Amino acid sequence: MLRNSLAASGRRTGLGAAIAATLFMSAPVAAVAESGWRDPHPQRRDGFVEGREFLYNMESFLHRLSYRQLSDTPAPGEDGLYGTGGSITGDELYLEANLQKTLMLDNGRYGIVARMQRREDFDGRFDRQMLGVKREFSERLSGAFVADISGDKGLVDFQYESTWRPDDSQQLRMVIVQMDRLYNNKGNSSNKYQRTPTTYFAHYQRRLSDVLYGDLAINYSPNTRYEDRNQGVMIRSAQLRIAAGLSFPLSSNWVTGVDIKAERTDRNYDGLPLMVRQGSGDFSRDMQQVTWSIESTQPRRWNGGLRYFRFDEHGWFGQNLATDGHNHRREMYAFAGATVRQRDNNWWEPVLYVGNVDLDRQFTQRPMDNRDSNRIVAKVSTAWRYVIHQQSGAVLTVNPTFRLHSMNFGGGNLQLHWPL
Repeated sequence: MLRNSLAASGRRTGLGAAIAATLFMSAPVAAVAESGWRDPHPQRRDGFVEGREFLYNMESFLHRLSYRQLSDTPAPGEDGLYGTGGSITGDELYLEANLQKTLMLDNGRYGIVARMQRREDFDGRFDRQMLGVKREFSERLSGAFVADISGDKGLVDFQYESTWRPDDSQQLRMVIVQMDRLYNNKGNSSNKYQRTPTTYFAHYQRRLSDVLYGDLAINYSPNTRYEDRNQGVMIRSAQLRIAAGLSFPLSSNWVTGVDIKAERTDRNYDGLPLMVRQGSGDFSRDMQQVTWSIESTQPRRWNGGLRYFRFDEHGWFGQNLATDGHNHRREMYAFAGATVRQRDNNWWEPVLYVGNVDLDRQFTQRPMDNRDSNRIVAKVSTAWRYVIHQQSGAVLTVNPTFRLHSMNFGGGNLQLHWPL
């Protein structure tokens, strides 16, 4: 995985230096701003009660792959503005936006942290707006306390953070997130938690050289118990998410990397009426994704690789989809691209994607949404990237895409990466 998240978001002077840094930090597929997997991912009440509100069609993950963020800075936990947005269907937009700014006090030890996050996961779309304080204990150790504050006190979330940098080559970030911590005592709902959701997150990064890098992120949310008294259902939910990456040189001009992600989610809906489910009232999700990538560093930047994606869901999908059933996907993609027409402050990054999608979806209460299909899909993205702020290396990306299997427009994508 070709990341440079340990490097400070340096303020380089000179357009040539900014372009060189930006090109190096722009990796093919495995090295992107992994905000969904290398940032704390708390277990949300709307996720295990309501569930995902949209369906995945044959092209859903092909589109998300072609809209992946093309820069890995600013990284999660660092100051900056970054995001990507692109059309998935006629009425659906894939959107991920992140903003963080830290304002240090005159004493240099305390600061105010503000964060905005708009993301999606397999349980739906969500927002987090966090505000808090930061403390620099030394050059190597810092801590923070932030909260997602709401007018309803019962919906306030607390997040405790610590970042340790024993030297310039490694970093460990640890976080505890308490969701709905005051829900039972301060909330306006008659529903109650028997055990409130808590998430434990740790992300370790180690860089031994510009092209030798590894990291591991673990996000664990142990069993939470929620009593939905309005529906007469007791919900138990637990989740584990893991992401790991490794990049290393193959030769003086070629670098390869592998990125692995996995999720396991287990839920039980005790008290669901038999008329709305066929199974036991359980829900499980297993997801595995492996991406292998390779790229040349000179004279022209070529990149390519393979991605395998496995996705299995079974059971009750929550109130939004309101159905029992299963959703199985097997997807394999090959991709290849290059950096072309490079000028002083802009360049093109076209990429071709070809893959096979095997989809088996059966919904008991929504038979009109059942699908059983196996087909080849292909898409080309034509990302044009422009340095809009040379001092920080901020890059604006305009990325029209085209479906090749149906020979029509595949959706437009905009991206912005601006270290602050």
